Amino acid sequence: MSKNSNPETILIIDDEASIRLSFADYLQDHNFEILTAQNGRIGLELVEKEQPDMIIVDLRMPEIDGLEVLKQTRKSAPDTPKIVISGANRIGDVVRALRYGAWDYLVKPVKDLSILEHTVNKTMEKAKLLKENQAYQKHLEIMVQERTQELEQANTRLANINNRLRNIVETTQGLSACTQINQFSIKILDEFALHMAASGGSIYFVEEKGLRLIHSLDPGHAPGFIKFPLLENSTLNKVIASSEPLLISDVGNSNLIEPSGWEGYKDGSLLAFPITDGSGQTIGVLTLHSKKTPPFIEQDKEIGAILASYSCETLKAIQAFEKVRESEKLYRTLFEKTNDAIFIVEKNTSKCLDGNAAATRLTGRTLQELKNMSCEDIVPENADERSQIFANLNRSKEMGQVTFHRPDDTIKIAKLSVVPLDQHSVIVIARDITHDLEMEKQLRHSQKMEAIGTLAGGIAHDFNNILSGILGYAQLAKMTLDDPAKTQKSLDQMVQGAQRAAGLVQQILTFSRQAEHKKNPLKIFLIVKEAVKFLRSSIPTNIEIQDRITSKASVLADPVQVHQVVMNLCTNAYHAMRDAGGVLMVELSEIEISSLEVSSINSCSPGFYLKLEVKDTGHGMDKETMEKIFDPYFSTKQPDQGTGLGLAVVNGIVKKHNGFIKAHSHVNQGSSFQVFWPVADRQRAFSSEGKKQAAVLNGTEKIMIVDDEENILNVSQLILEKHGYKVTTFKDGASALEAFSRDPGYFDLVITDMAMPKMTGSELSVKILNFRSDIPIILCTGYSENFNKEMALKLGIKKYVQKPITGQDLSVHIRELLDA
Repeated sequence: MSKNSNPETILIIDDEASIRLSFADYLQDHNFEILTAQNGRIGLELVEKEQPDMIIVDLRMPEIDGLEVLKQTRKSAPDTPKIVISGANRIGDVVRALRYGAWDYLVKPVKDLSILEHTVNKTMEKAKLLKENQAYQKHLEIMVQERTQELEQANTRLANINNRLRNIVETTQGLSACTQINQFSIKILDEFALHMAASGGSIYFVEEKGLRLIHSLDPGHAPGFIKFPLLENSTLNKVIASSEPLLISDVGNSNLIEPSGWEGYKDGSLLAFPITDGSGQTIGVLTLHSKKTPPFIEQDKEIGAILASYSCETLKAIQAFEKVRESEKLYRTLFEKTNDAIFIVEKNTSKCLDGNAAATRLTGRTLQELKNMSCEDIVPENADERSQIFANLNRSKEMGQVTFHRPDDTIKIAKLSVVPLDQHSVIVIARDITHDLEMEKQLRHSQKMEAIGTLAGGIAHDFNNILSGILGYAQLAKMTLDDPAKTQKSLDQMVQGAQRAAGLVQQILTFSRQAEHKKNPLKIFLIVKEAVKFLRSSIPTNIEIQDRITSKASVLADPVQVHQVVMNLCTNAYHAMRDAGGVLMVELSEIEISSLEVSSINSCSPGFYLKLEVKDTGHGMDKETMEKIFDPYFSTKQPDQGTGLGLAVVNGIVKKHNGFIKAHSHVNQGSSFQVFWPVADRQRAFSSEGKKQAAVLNGTEKIMIVDDEENILNVSQLILEKHGYKVTTFKDGASALEAFSRDPGYFDLVITDMAMPKMTGSELSVKILNFRSDIPIILCTGYSENFNKEMALKLGIKKYVQKPITGQDLSVHIRELLDA
């Protein structure tokens, strides 16, 4: 018999030598190494010294018995499998032994030693599986730790960027208090150095013959004046010529610039930014060096560029004010020509002393009217608070947004700031941001409309192709009337063309906005079950988790990313219900998307899809929020509760897996996210009754059809009468209601269009149901933005179907209702 390369070691502890010897001989013949001990004390010593793979111990021994061995090895060798030997009349000892950690037991006498081998092999296999499970669990823990660390690092980077951007906002508010170029230059250089953690730097302004040093963080480094022309490859010349920021990681080893020869660059890196005026012309250069935590990085350059762009507006205002001081004439020109509304206001009374042309345009009042009014008259909201600020103002101050109610009942929204003028007056500057706010609101809409325009062009092209096919087959049908088979084929092609056209209509109703992972066949239901199990143990008890899994189909996917999708959607649902509680539903089902349906879904192919749906009963979202949920960094959570990247990442993962995602939500009605994954084997993985076969579509019942489209009425009537029904048609809701009211029991079923003049299909349905509540109604709609299936069913309507609908499908719906 061949030997194992690494045979397992078994320790046999028994005070009966015959048993030890027979067990040892038999197990050695079956490729096991054997250790023996005649009592419990020696056995415990061998356990500690040899660390056997298995222990077989007799329960009844002098001094230290088998139960004591189990107690002690439960601590010293908890993972080592143990088999106990007991007499046939000692079943109570066996029960206690199993409680103390025994894995299995043998009953003396063991006449057939194959039972011993079977028990040993079974226990060894169980131990092996346990070790593998423990190793896998450890592997999962390491993966979770690594992923958590990556997310923490990403969150730290994002928090750092957000913090720096918030600091920029605060800095720009501080810059608005500057009223002189020198004051601004010192302030902006100090702020740049603070944001970039730099200890050295300078700021130069362009003059006619050269560059003038305005301020330096380390005096002696920068010359007071540098004549033109500048060295072609010098830092200052490159920034002025390009009007772009410049980052040099190592000045000494860079081929991009010509070194100045100064040896004070402590870390060798350098940052330089252009200072531009309102026209975009570079009027100065700001340089930084000697970063406290070198070197400067690309993020420093990007943050600095943002700060530089904000500082340009402040610089423009400061230059304007300096010119005002130089000349009253220049002052009046600026005062009248600036686009910002300027008011001269008396400190103590808040009376308007003067205003420019922009002020009259902003308020909708003449200058004389303004001079007869106080600020309280012009903007009543928070007037007392503003008057207090005016009276005690000693420096520039931003006052936020205010709303001007104009005499013509229109409003203007402006950003207000105030600057001291003299002891008695202040200058109030109002920048009209009404248009900016409106443009910001319309920007997203315009982007959608642009996308719709592109989509509409493609649909027009497809429609023309479809119509060409329909017309062609119609002509062929007329030409082959003497050959019914050929005519039938042409008619079938016409029907298919019409169905394709119906699918294209859906494209204009729905469209969406936008490291490689290895994908293998994956059973998503296992991940869903794992996620639900984890959530049940980690979220508050006031949230009930329900799962409904009706498919075990496989998809080609990366399990880590699928788990990320499931957990992100479930976490978002939990956050939506964290305060009030509710129900979190996770559903997994399989659907088939036909070739006619794919046209309404971007980047989707026909076939079977696994639908993952996560629903909550939380606070829901409004339309404005829904438009942004897949945008990166958009979040409805507090800054410390999320990065706003979750759904954007989910959307990206799903698209990478050739799937798509749908979201539905209403305020105070919860939210639903549906993720569709292509099924790997394109086979249904769960039993289903399938589509109802239309074996018997005929009937003799009386049906009312209401539609303002005569063609639809005629076609529907002819088709249903072919199936034996008695059909009465009406072109409007009023005449249909009148006929129904005369004899509510005459009709067996009502089919009505939704969009009709004077009385809609939903209104007609309600009135008919008031006459007879049990009448089955089918409501047909081409498209309705304000009415949906749920609303229809709530009214008592039995079926809500989308146009166009084939005669066969309509007949199926009719029989379903009538047979019920």
